[in-house]
Amino acid sequence: MKIIVDGMGGDEAPLHIVDGAVLAAKEFQDKNEPHQIVITGPKEKILGRIHHCHGDALLGKYLEIVHTDEWIEMHESPVSALTKKTKSSMHLGMEMVKRGEADAFVSMGNTGAVMAVALMRLGRIEGVARPTIGAFFPSMNGRTLILDIGTNVDCKPNHLLQFALMGSVYVHAMYNIENPKVGLLSIGEEENKGDDLTVKSNELFREKKLFDFAGNVEGRDILNGTADVVICDGFVGNVVLKFGESVAGFLKSRFRSVAQKSFKNKLMMLLAKPALMGVFKDMDYQEYGGVPLLGVNGVVIIGHGSSSPKALNKAIHVAKEMVEKKINEVIREKIILS
Repeated sequence: MKIIVDGMGGDEAPLHIVDGAVLAAKEFQDKNEPHQIVITGPKEKILGRIHHCHGDALLGKYLEIVHTDEWIEMHESPVSALTKKTKSSMHLGMEMVKRGEADAFVSMGNTGAVMAVALMRLGRIEGVARPTIGAFFPSMNGRTLILDIGTNVDCKPNHLLQFALMGSVYVHAMYNIENPKVGLLSIGEEENKGDDLTVKSNELFREKKLFDFAGNVEGRDILNGTADVVICDGFVGNVVLKFGESVAGFLKSRFRSVAQKSFKNKLMMLLAKPALMGVFKDMDYQEYGGVPLLGVNGVVIIGHGSSSPKALNKAIHVAKEMVEKKINEVIREKIILS
């Protein structure tokens, strides 16, 4: 298997990107797994960082560099990414997947640009109206996948239906959850609660019966684990995502504030630290590595721009598992039958 990594995607590229790729390559070597990671980007920069990470021995069998003079910056618009930098590390990596020279593509870069380039280079899976990106939230039952989290702001009921179907397939395959429960995010559990999109989507979900539909769920149900997959349009999903990302930082700040009030409080926080670290670990997006761009005709994993080497390493393994479990093939079959 060949997995392409966008060497210049991310806030700390190529440093964290190359470091994470070296970590993954060392794991492949240790397990004697004959997979190769191909890093696209400026060869000298990438080679220098590989040397810094003592990864020279991995070159050839486990690591490869494909040189590009261009790359897409985090602040650039998707339109600019499509029209002005067609020889970038992102474009070249996607093109290699399209030509069958690689099996998957991983980027911690500009999300809008990744989606735009993926649609242009790879296209959609047959029958998919709109690809979608999700995010994982910790829950009482492990994790909850939220779809969509900003890719599609204006949606129709059929779009949400396909998001739900693709999310159900992904969670079932990746986490061995039999008949994942799918919830529709709304302002109440009743079928008639919510805006026009939510009410009509609820009707469509019940009519089609393509997955285990748990009905409407509320915001509190995301963390309660009422559903394995929660569906909403990208506007609502992005608001939920940004709020969720702020919670861990807020709690840490509050705990520090309480600890500073007295020696007794400091002692209590010190004793509770191992448990608190476990809680914050569950809330750390880097524990999930990256999320798939579901619906494009190729395996594409997108991670957070500020991802650490650990997160990039995990994203590579997510890509590997998606290829092994042939998730896109399953999605194609399900969409056609729907």
